[in-house]
Amino acid sequence: MAQQLPTTAAERQIWHLCQRLEFFANHLPLALQKLAASSTNDNYYVHTQRGHYLVRHYRPDVTGVCRQQELRCQHAAAAVGVAPAPLCLNNHQRILISEFLTHARHFDWELHHGELLQLVEKLSRLHRLRVQTPLLDPVVYLAQLREKSTTAWDELDQQSWLALQVAAAELSQLPSDLVLCHMDLHSGNILLQHQQLWLIDYEYCQQADSCFDLAALCINLELSAREQSQLLDYYLQYRPQAAVALDARLACCKLLYCGFCWLWYRSLPEAADKTKLARQALLNFAQQTSE
Repeated sequence: MAQQLPTTAAERQIWHLCQRLEFFANHLPLALQKLAASSTNDNYYVHTQRGHYLVRHYRPDVTGVCRQQELRCQHAAAAVGVAPAPLCLNNHQRILISEFLTHARHFDWELHHGELLQLVEKLSRLHRLRVQTPLLDPVVYLAQLREKSTTAWDELDQQSWLALQVAAAELSQLPSDLVLCHMDLHSGNILLQHQQLWLIDYEYCQQADSCFDLAALCINLELSAREQSQLLDYYLQYRPQAAVALDARLACCKLLYCGFCWLWYRSLPEAADKTKLARQALLNFAQQTSE
């Protein structure tokens, strides 16, 4: 196969980096293509004579993410058929290489709502894993996110912050259901390949209340009340122990998850629209909780 050379400066940088990596020593890249990027990393598809690979190149200014923890969580998830297998982590070069899921597409709730049971089953597998990670403390995490935001706060920002403090305090008083949470479940991190679902991107994966992942699905998939009820019913079939104070925990976690997103977007340049949407969702949940 003739080499498909990269065309952009970023692609050429990763191409030459892959040429030097020991992982590719016996099967040099034949093709490379830049995929969708996130605020913390750039993703590339790499093809060699041996197979297909996803190369994630982490940006140097990202803080607060432990790549060894990400690797452990993805390894554990791959072992139970939830994630593609991670193959190589090179912290010096800020590279994580994983299996590439060929012919996979992002999950679309409108098209793939019939896969809800499979999605819940995969999530329950992840939640049953025992991986040692730090425990999410919502109060501490909120403070860390707020420190990253340098723009001035208005009255709605302050109102949102106070609502988050109330939700965090209420959640701390409820019985917890601590599991290994993905913490970033949205359609971009759920792939469908030949009718099989995969969860990807484990950089925020850690021990937390199971309702954070359930809240993320309810919010990011924009589930109706009926669909949310079905999601919870399916989940309790696999993990009935999560039923304790479920409604109250879910209400708090929805508000807090919106708060995490709001503060995260607030720290990013050119994310004003997403910041406003997340804050409005937060305030809407706060109003519903107070009624």
